[in-house]
Amino acid sequence: MPPMKLSRRQLLCLGALELSGLARVAVAQTDWPRQPIRLVIPLAPGGAADVAARHLGAQMHKLLGQPVVVESKPGADGVLAMADVARSKPDGYTIGLATATGLSYAPNIRKSLPYDVLKDFTPLSSFVTFTFFLMVHKSVPGKDLAEVVAHLKANPGKYAYGASSSMAILATEQLMADAGLDLVRAQYKGEGPMVADLFSGRVQIAWATPAVLPALQKDGNTRAVAVLLPERSPLLPDVPTLAQSGQALVNVSPWGGMVAPANTPKPVVEALSKALREAMTAPDLLSQAGSNGLIVRASTPQEFGDFLRQQKSAWGAAIKLAKLPVEQ
Repeated sequence: MPPMKLSRRQLLCLGALELSGLARVAVAQTDWPRQPIRLVIPLAPGGAADVAARHLGAQMHKLLGQPVVVESKPGADGVLAMADVARSKPDGYTIGLATATGLSYAPNIRKSLPYDVLKDFTPLSSFVTFTFFLMVHKSVPGKDLAEVVAHLKANPGKYAYGASSSMAILATEQLMADAGLDLVRAQYKGEGPMVADLFSGRVQIAWATPAVLPALQKDGNTRAVAVLLPERSPLLPDVPTLAQSGQALVNVSPWGGMVAPANTPKPVVEALSKALREAMTAPDLLSQAGSNGLIVRASTPQEFGDFLRQQKSAWGAAIKLAKLPVEQ
């Protein structure tokens, strides 16, 4: 069959239709948002990060003129929430609070996931870094981390560390490898039981969140010797970082950041990222987050994407170092 020839009028009509379609796409992209935005978070209601995310949503409502509806989907190392975001329509009306557990830990520990960390999400911005203090029981001598490490190194296998999260295990194992320590691991299902054993001296060293500091510091039973942050925490400004204490910086980070489904249109990504970064400057958000040990720090989508790749690799190396069981 010979190729079909189109008249000049038909070609003009087709061109008009194509331009009309492009115009509709452009309008659809720039007319965002026209409905409420869903923010999926992998945490139970009431925690520090959950409250911070709700503050963030309220600020975005003011900026965008549309409500941000928070949906909590805790469980399965954050996989449930991240799977929801990954399979959502990429139209800018579903975003998620991603955490290190769901996008750095789970991909390195699980045989299969319902999403690909680097292919199924569009990075929007970093959000928070969680604060962890290295607490030491009074039975371990040393006025600072260097002296504590020296004592532990001189007594291999005689002391135990407590850990109630993958973050705590990996950070301690990296510290042990760098300093040449031999500590017994005691693993807990929650921070409460770990705090009780650290306070009583059943374990002698552990990473702890700001929420349990009052209980741990009661009667001077434990003391903080380092903080797992790039800079000192305003909660305990006299406590140095690992680097300031002469130890190599642990490169697994307890982070949280914002993502959208893959293939979200670029204009919508730019608008979302801009709104997120502006919302993160709100004084009430910064005050609430800071009082709970959350360091708020925004970024560009490119910066957060680079960070996601770096952390996935860092957590993988740390998991091998800690010899954590990986699904086969």
